[in-house]
Amino acid sequence: MKKVIAVLLVLSMIAPVFAQEETAAYKQDTSYYQRYNHRLTLGPLLVKKNSVYSIRSQDGSFPLKYSTNNPTRLGLSIGYDWLSVSGSVGLGTLDPDYKKEKGKTKSANFQMSVTGQSVLGDLHFQVNKGFYLRGQQDPDFAGGSYYVRPDIKTQIFGATIRKILKGDRFSIKAPFVYDSWQQRSAGSFLIGGEFIYGNAKGDSAFVPVNLSSSFPNASINYMRYIMFGPTAGYAHTFVIKRHLFITGVASVNGDAAQTFEKTTTGAQRTRWYFSPNLSVRGAIGYNTEKWELVGSVISNRFFIGSNEKDANYQNASDQFRLVYVRRIHAGKTIPAVINWGRRAIHTLGFGWLLD
Repeated sequence: MKKVIAVLLVLSMIAPVFAQEETAAYKQDTSYYQRYNHRLTLGPLLVKKNSVYSIRSQDGSFPLKYSTNNPTRLGLSIGYDWLSVSGSVGLGTLDPDYKKEKGKTKSANFQMSVTGQSVLGDLHFQVNKGFYLRGQQDPDFAGGSYYVRPDIKTQIFGATIRKILKGDRFSIKAPFVYDSWQQRSAGSFLIGGEFIYGNAKGDSAFVPVNLSSSFPNASINYMRYIMFGPTAGYAHTFVIKRHLFITGVASVNGDAAQTFEKTTTGAQRTRWYFSPNLSVRGAIGYNTEKWELVGSVISNRFFIGSNEKDANYQNASDQFRLVYVRRIHAGKTIPAVINWGRRAIHTLGFGWLLD
């Protein structure tokens, strides 16, 4: 509950900055892009999510990369106006990267993007338990083909909110929400802020005993961190002959950060430091008035310091999507429900997230 309260507090502090635009929303330049937010977007999707918890060795050349073992999923994407949701089922062994020998990962991943005409936000809620050592097949210290750690659990909670400064000509919704069509090349600078809380824990030290001599923080089995600070970035969509598009978005977060570590013997250490984190996303696709085909990737990197010299951690999350959607008539019931939700969100003071 404390984590949720902290995230809501950060959003409430950022809200007044964005809310100034709510009463004077961007006037869309229709010569650059068209919106179809009052049509229903519906279609199949393939999605692959992966999270990696890394620990760097003393010389930096041998990081341990603990990865989740999640199969590619096949599902359905549906959206109308400000709300877009998807459901999917795992393909299991049909995904060549998914192998039962890598162990079982239990995930509760509700990472959500808030994508409006004037705002791009990432709301993080990730809990993963069960990792395997990626890139180290058949290590001599493992009992099988992979070194599996079902006891390791990582969590990330927080929010990164960015204001789109040129939302009149550039649409972030076209490549990632599928209710718009960018017809001319355009871009925009982004500014904002973020707050992140995360932790990782295991029943024993993260570093296998056989490798402890290479890691100054080899005895750590629990760590947590907080990060907060400003964000700046840039986004651009290149359009070729109105229909083919390539979009790139990158933002850097200049965060103040604190790391707390605990060893297997119970020793505790805390450190404050500066952490420049990175968020990137990209898309390539073909867009028309009635349908859209797009492949996209969203990637977040949180660089986490250690109390030991020449040691650090990294939490990385990646999401790959391939989506085909049709834009069709929505009927009467769906618009009525979504419009009621929009009014409720505006009443609560968070309308700036949608506009």
